[in-house]
Parts: sequence; C-alpha cells; structure tokens
Amino acid sequence: MKVSNKTKRNINFTLIFIGIACIIARTLNVISDPESGKAWFELFGIIVLTYICFDSFMTYHRRVKNGIASGDH
Repeated sequence: MKVSNKTKRNINFTLIFIGIACIIARTLNVISDPESGKAWFELFGIIVLTYICFDSFMTYHRRVKNGIASGDH
C-alpha cells in the first residue's frame, strides 16, 4: 500500500505546527534560564526537526503541485 504524496504533505504540515508550538515553549525555557545548556540544546534540536519537516513538506508540496500522486517521479 502506497501513501499518497498529498497525505505525506499534510502530515508534514501538521508536524510544522507542532514544531512551532514546541519552539515557542523551548524559547520560553531559554528566556527563563538563559544560562542553561540543556534549554539551548532543546531549542536547537526542535528548530532542526521543524526545519526537516518544512523541507519535507516543500518536497511533497512540489510533487503534488506537479501532479505526482505517489512516488518520486
């Protein structure tokens, strides 16, 4: 069973919103304790993960826009 590119795009779109909410939460942690290495590490990590989701979203967005229903042709 193949998952369509439209479904993959929508999943990544949802993950971007979750990532943004996490970035806000991690930013508040950094603001409350700017000397904490753990808070900075968590903020950096969620920014990277959100970027990966955004990059994946853009890939699937282009495929859907070009009419590629599934796969990577």
